[in-house]
Amino acid sequence: MFRKNCENDDEENSNRRNCPLQIIESPSGKIIDFYLYEDIYSVGQYIDFLRAVELAKNEDLIKIHINCGGGDVDTAWNIFDALKQSQANVSISVEGCCASAASMIMLAGNEWKVNPHSFVMIHAYSGYSYGKRNELIAQSDFERRYIDKKFREMYKDFLTPEEIELCLEGRDYYFDADETLERLQRFQEDRLKKQAAIQQVAEKYQDIMNAEIQAIIEGKNQEPADSKKKAVKKS
Repeated sequence: MFRKNCENDDEENSNRRNCPLQIIESPSGKIIDFYLYEDIYSVGQYIDFLRAVELAKNEDLIKIHINCGGGDVDTAWNIFDALKQSQANVSISVEGCCASAASMIMLAGNEWKVNPHSFVMIHAYSGYSYGKRNELIAQSDFERRYIDKKFREMYKDFLTPEEIELCLEGRDYYFDADETLERLQRFQEDRLKKQAAIQQVAEKYQDIMNAEIQAIIEGKNQEPADSKKKAVKKS
């Protein structure tokens, strides 16, 4: 289980190398080194890690080692979102089993390493509910819409559309190291293409904005067209 504060734990102080989170200072920036080697539990057990991710800068590196059979999907979403929002580069090292919710965290990386004897397993979520009949129906309807939508968004560039639908119907997918690397390469290429297209559109409209701003500065377009008032003739 993840220790919330290794530095204040006597057992961990006697053997710091077993602490899953280490923050290493380097001349080029911090290295936030984290081992996800146990099942994913409550988000409260990852506070130190999430705080370090939030505070990371552009020059820092977040390195995550994964050998994990999965766990709480809400916690996995929390970690995924934190990594995607971080300014730092995120390097993922798959070092054995990367299954279920752990595969979500894998896809938050910017770069990947997959050890030869590693594998990835992806399947639809599982869980349970309790409550009154109307509550169970409302929760089930919401979760089907919400989680299915998020599942498609998460895996759309790693799985094919057909694989996603079969997965949601109950099929499990396993990928060895070679298959995982091939899919991650395609996943990265698709993402870079989208980023390039977005950048191209942003630059196009930035040029238009710059031209209009320059025209205003030079007094050529002091009054926007939509703010001009029609002249009214008095009789």
